[in-house]
Amino acid sequence: DLTIATARARSPAPVRGGVSLLLLLLLPHASALAVHVQQGGACTCLLWGCRRSLAPSLALPGGASDSQREALSSLLQNAGYSGAPTRVEELSAGFCNWVYLCEYEEAAAESTPERAEVTHACTEAAEVVSAIEATELIDTSAELLDDDDQRVRVRPPMRKRVARTVRTVVAKLFSPLAKLRLTPAMRGAADASASDHGLGPRVLFSSSDGLITDFVRGRTLTESDIHAPRASRGVLRALAPRLAALHSVSLPANPPVVLWHFMAQMLQQIRQSGAALPQGISVEQVEGEVLRMRSRFEELQVLVVNGHGDLKPSNVMQQLPAVPEAEAEVDPSALSTDVTFIDFELAGAHYRGYDLFKLFRTSGQRSRKNMRAFLSEYLRCIKEHKAPERRSPFSRRFRRALAVDELDELQAETLAFEPLTWLEAAVFFFFAMATYPSKAHEWRPLAIDRWKCYLASAHLVDCDGPATRQLLAAREHKQARIARRARRINAAVAA
Repeated sequence: DLTIATARARSPAPVRGGVSLLLLLLLPHASALAVHVQQGGACTCLLWGCRRSLAPSLALPGGASDSQREALSSLLQNAGYSGAPTRVEELSAGFCNWVYLCEYEEAAAESTPERAEVTHACTEAAEVVSAIEATELIDTSAELLDDDDQRVRVRPPMRKRVARTVRTVVAKLFSPLAKLRLTPAMRGAADASASDHGLGPRVLFSSSDGLITDFVRGRTLTESDIHAPRASRGVLRALAPRLAALHSVSLPANPPVVLWHFMAQMLQQIRQSGAALPQGISVEQVEGEVLRMRSRFEELQVLVVNGHGDLKPSNVMQQLPAVPEAEAEVDPSALSTDVTFIDFELAGAHYRGYDLFKLFRTSGQRSRKNMRAFLSEYLRCIKEHKAPERRSPFSRRFRRALAVDELDELQAETLAFEPLTWLEAAVFFFFAMATYPSKAHEWRPLAIDRWKCYLASAHLVDCDGPATRQLLAAREHKQARIARRARRINAAVAA
């Protein structure tokens, strides 16, 4: 320990009984003040600013298991974070992974000569403490001590004032559920891609066991935010260009839709585990429905984009501006602020409509008005990404009419994905029940609810289902308008 101040003085009230005491006072930021009281009243005050050694194991909240504690410690160490974080808070809100907020103190030292006085070390120790309360003391100069004087004079030391900042990161540990669905190469790859394109938190470290990202300060959205009356003028307007940018990231030619890979992996685990599904539901039945949905959407030839894959509102972060708390609580969705996506675990080549419907899926009242307003803004942003400076040869009137047709088609396409979003959720909860039988009773009600929602909506995309008819009609109407315009142009050229 590095001693920075030592003083001896005669105590006004000598200690009786010939005892020797060592008093240790812990100070903020792990500094300490030790007062050694010896026989005869001699008093020695030792003050140092060395950091206390950190506990070898992390104190995780929520009764985390030893395996989680060791995995988090290993992930942080592999990422270059030495020592234990000063604070760990569990952020996990879903079922697949363990997510923790970790805070580290960082110091930027600046040498500043400061005055230090020790007077009556025994009685005025508090003044010494207050002098260094917000500063970590690292270096000192020589001391001039006077045993015969009750006032001890100490030469002003050269000390380094340390401006303490807190670095906050988010550590995600991939759970067994995630590792069963994702190959090692897939884990963290989509998060890194989103980070590179500025569409998600900056990835600081990634491995097959987890990743570490910057902490996004803000709030996660809710279903109420998406369907609130004023959302179309606030958070949805801010979200549309971000999702358009994500969907505009290039993909390889004719990529396989990763959703079917995830479903196949989950079904394989269900079958291999031999776990029983809820009464009245068989593995063969679920597999048959997955094959039927895959066949239907391949026949519909819907657009495949670089999708999020799990675009529920809670995977969108909204950074709140500095407004009165009461005002934000009235309708936070109306605040037009920056948004970003989180949790790209299932991202990849996805159906465009799958992302769009999952954002608006709700067990409550769906706002068709908000959906249409959002899709309109989304389409406008998509066009800007495709041809930002390209001027259309068509008239303004025709472009407006065509934009309405395109919006009708996109809305019909989005609504057609309702059954698939319910089916994927049901398969996931069946998969979770099979992987963690001890928790099956917790997930069974969710699995049954999603399965029922799927069965109730599966007819929408039958060959003659209402969603299929609406989508095909919208496409036909748009193509007919384009064909009529082309004939007029050809006739004008021929004339």
